Amino acid sequence: LMFSAKCKEHLNNANETPLKHMAEALKIAAKLQMLVPVLLVHSVAPSLFPTTASVVMADILKSRKKK
Repeated sequence: LMFSAKCKEHLNNANETPLKHMAEALKIAAKLQMLVPVLLVHSVAPSLFPTTASVVMADILKSRKKK
């Protein structure tokens, strides 16, 4: 596969191969997508899932910073 210099730099900074980066990005996308129904419920019933989305998003960011 041909990658631009910016793409190669990004992968280098992330210390990931293209396939590893794709897998990680898809995993994060799936986690965020699963939050959509939680946020929809929370929007009409704020007492339900009061911190779920924030906790999941913070965990995602924390796990990315470890790498």
